[in-house]
Amino acid sequence: MKHVKENDLVHGEFINWVENSLNMDRTTASKFMKISKELSNDEPVQHLGFKALYQIATIPEDKREEKHKTSSGEMKNSYEMTTKEREDFKRHQRKLELEKSQLESQLEQAQRSESIAHKQLEKYISIHNIYRR
Repeated sequence: MKHVKENDLVHGEFINWVENSLNMDRTTASKFMKISKELSNDEPVQHLGFKALYQIATIPEDKREEKHKTSSGEMKNSYEMTTKEREDFKRHQRKLELEKSQLESQLEQAQRSESIAHKQLEKYISIHNIYRR
């Protein structure tokens, strides 16, 4: 599909080609291309179905091989997990990313507040040093 999209069709014809020639919708075609882009032939995925392959393809590459604790307490990488375990893992990762983003935002706000407080303190000291003279 990727080759046809990039080499054989003019701009705007790809979706039409996918729907008519492959009898496939745009979303499914996009998922197949994502799988093809993200997963190489040497990865242990031959036994997995389409849904599992797409789940794995949407997990960041650096997290796929890492062992993660599942809800049952087992340590598995994304290739070994069940569909539910991968969904739980991805949900947990999204939660961690949101928490990280919130903490970064709080840190930036605290740094801005600290900067304002320093400026106010410097101004206060400057004013009071003038009156001491």
